[in-house]
Amino acid sequence: MKWLNLLTGGYASLVLYAIAAAAIAAVLGWTYHLGYDKAETKGTAKYEQREVEIAKATAAEIGRQAQANAQAKAIEAARIAQLEAENAALELLIKEKSDEADADPDRDRPALSSGAGLRIDAIH
Repeated sequence: MKWLNLLTGGYASLVLYAIAAAAIAAVLGWTYHLGYDKAETKGTAKYEQREVEIAKATAAEIGRQAQANAQAKAIEAARIAQLEAENAALELLIKEKSDEADADPDRDRPALSSGAGLRIDAIH
């Protein structure tokens, strides 16, 4: 220790304390970074797991929406077919009643005949 005092001009104990403080700081820094790396690895794994779960949920929701859309289109097609059939039946009825009206001997009267009233009621 005397030779260190001679080299440092009497500051040997201060130099030793500085070296000890630097060693402690290095150990603390190393421990901090070791823990940080471990936490970062854990956080990255957690993030990646969450991303996989989100991708699965997104795919499931897209599949559910596609299935719902297909079902709605099938219901729509059935309803359109039903409306077209009803429309064709109504047009046929209107044509029949129009032909009957053309054949009615009382068609030129200023008032409706009983047959005309029945034909009108048949359309409703």
